[in-house]
Amino acid sequence: MYTNCIDDDVCNRDPAIDEIMTNFVVANNKRMNFTWETDSKKWENWENDKLNIEVKEKHSIIHVPNGKFIYDYVAQHQNTTNYGLIFDIKNSNGTTNYRYQVLYNSTAHFNSTDSLNTKIASLARGLDEAIVKYANGNPNSNTEFKIDLKDFPELGFEGYGKYAMSYYSPTIFFCISMVIFINILSTIVSEKETKVRYSMEMMGLKKSVYWASWAIVYIIYYILNTFFMIILGKLFGYSFFVKTEFMVTFVVFFFYGIAMGSAAMFITTFVHRTKTAVLIGISILIIGFVINYAFGGETSCYMLWSDDVNPLYRKIFSYFIPFFNFTKVFLDINNRAGNNYNMATAMIIDGKEYKWEDLSNKPETTMSNIDSYDVDNLEPTVNGLYYLLLNTAIYFILTLYCDNIFRNVYGNRKPLYYFLLPSYWKNNNSYISDRDWLSNTQRKYKSKVRLNILDDDVKEHYKYTCNPKLNKDPVKIVNLRKIYGRGKNRKVAVKSLCLSVKKNIVLALLGQNGAGKSTTMNIMSGLSPPSSGDILIYNKSVRKNPEAVQAELGICPQEDILFKDLTAMEHLKLYSGLKGAEDSSELDEVLNNRLKAVQLYTVRNARSKTYSGGMKRRLSMIISTIGDPKVILLDEPTTGMDPVNRRYVWRFIEEFKKNRSILLTTHSMEEADALGDNIIIMSNGIMKAIGNSNYLKNKFGNGYHISAIVDPVNVEAFKAIASQMVPGIHLADDSAGALMYELDYDQTNYIPRFVKYLDENPDNYVNSWGMSQTTLEEVFLNVIHDESNRKFKEE
Repeated sequence: MYTNCIDDDVCNRDPAIDEIMTNFVVANNKRMNFTWETDSKKWENWENDKLNIEVKEKHSIIHVPNGKFIYDYVAQHQNTTNYGLIFDIKNSNGTTNYRYQVLYNSTAHFNSTDSLNTKIASLARGLDEAIVKYANGNPNSNTEFKIDLKDFPELGFEGYGKYAMSYYSPTIFFCISMVIFINILSTIVSEKETKVRYSMEMMGLKKSVYWASWAIVYIIYYILNTFFMIILGKLFGYSFFVKTEFMVTFVVFFFYGIAMGSAAMFITTFVHRTKTAVLIGISILIIGFVINYAFGGETSCYMLWSDDVNPLYRKIFSYFIPFFNFTKVFLDINNRAGNNYNMATAMIIDGKEYKWEDLSNKPETTMSNIDSYDVDNLEPTVNGLYYLLLNTAIYFILTLYCDNIFRNVYGNRKPLYYFLLPSYWKNNNSYISDRDWLSNTQRKYKSKVRLNILDDDVKEHYKYTCNPKLNKDPVKIVNLRKIYGRGKNRKVAVKSLCLSVKKNIVLALLGQNGAGKSTTMNIMSGLSPPSSGDILIYNKSVRKNPEAVQAELGICPQEDILFKDLTAMEHLKLYSGLKGAEDSSELDEVLNNRLKAVQLYTVRNARSKTYSGGMKRRLSMIISTIGDPKVILLDEPTTGMDPVNRRYVWRFIEEFKKNRSILLTTHSMEEADALGDNIIIMSNGIMKAIGNSNYLKNKFGNGYHISAIVDPVNVEAFKAIASQMVPGIHLADDSAGALMYELDYDQTNYIPRFVKYLDENPDNYVNSWGMSQTTLEEVFLNVIHDESNRKFKEE
């Protein structure tokens, strides 16, 4: 499109402009091999009524009324017109000035170097040639212009990578430190999930010591992480590390690391599954990534110190979000020491040196030149480090507090005000009078089971346990009761149990799953709080002072209390330390002897993760004897052991019970028969029977069994002799000469005579014979069966 009328003027078509455009078309037809019409009279002439027409065909050159027409047309028909030419020819004082304006479509012609590209220059050159030819008045003159275009020299991309690193480094280094953060969540929660931590607490480990040990471990991790990060940063030549003093960068990353570590420890206090902990860690990683990206620039970060923003937001971020403080500190230092980009010159500017004393200064920022922001409130960089230390203290204190008030997997917790109690601050190892304790416990916690429905021996044991004049045993359990759940899910696991354990004995607890055996042990060890009742162990109350009781205990729980990367000897040394034993040659000798006793000495230096299940149980059992405790709780200690090694463990327990009280739960009747000086049978949380093995067999068993193999022709004669020697003998089975007789305990006096006859066999009736007593397993089944239909209703 071309015109000789500027803006919205109204004028006639100028023949001079037509001739100039004809010269332009002729020359360009030759250069570009075009076939444009060269006769200007044949060119289309558009008026204002053509402004809104829809273009359906391609045109070469069009004359339009004025410049406004071009503006309006290209606005309504975008990307359809290549160029617009507006000519202005004026004669002044005999001099003719030829002026023209080129309107072009920058979208269609942009070639990523310069909008005034070679196409525009080519058009301008062609028009200039056409004008010169017209001005000469000689149609045969040959006028040519040569124009060369060259871009200004540009800066190379050297330094842009380092600038990009400086710009995105807060986010990158945040992610590096988060690796240890997630490791803390995974490792500590894993110890809770596997119950290794609680097992160590049962062995006397204090919670404060537990958290202090992990704090020391991860402080070392963060020191190493910080040190190597700085070394690598210097090796790769990042300006932030090169221009900043070593101690400044070390303090920044180390303070940030321990703050995030404290936050991770706090999170572990209310998470009980490793998968959940890792998921939370990844979520915080994503949230932190977003926050670091959002506050990684001056405007977004420093605006929180502006008068226009409520300072409460800044305080919340500073007091509770470590990675916000890290981003602010890093930004302060990076603005000075890192590579920066100058927008005006498009140049990379090297950072300046950042020294320790610069931490006390307010950070340099370009926001002070912006009227909309007042950054006079901006704090010195060192304040961000103080906030990181504050974050560390807040989260570590919350960790210690919440770890005590949140329920553990066993339901145990302390009251919200536990730190105000004198017993928390004093080493309360004071002993309680057993007389006063028995009286107060019975008065405060009433029995909810009617004694008249209990077995006579159980009833007598209850009375003995609660009698302060007679009971001098070291372990006393009075009216112990444990309830899980509420409403329809309510289950009474232990029902008003009264039990007394003497010295120098092994007390075996028998019962089916859910009978209350392990629950009783968990309460005795201080892991699970009793719903009512109390336990006194060497004049120390489990309810009032579980930590003091745990000092007297050795515990082998159902879950192996092992660390997979420690050896057997390292385990024993660890738990010896928890019990307060000093490392010495005498201790090494004792530990070696105990490993020999259970056949683990040869693998004492192998990691526990290489052990079989039976080997792990043997090691866990030996751990329970560390510190020579006065009371030992063994919860199914021989599970998974082969018969040979089980015998070694039995022998060790039998020898170790001297001057100690050992409480053992088991599903093995053979084990209870072999080890149990006294045996208790429990069912549904109630003690059903108590006594030694022979006593229980005599009381609840079916007497003796005598089997004999007799030739079929002599069976009737043998039966007559048996009936004569043992009046009332019961023939339980007769199968082709294989006879089975049952004798109750009232017929015991006749047994020697009958056995002598079988042994001498004067009539040659008997081919072989055998005699056995009722097994403990039969006694157990009889007791459980006899009591299965009886309902012990709580009062």
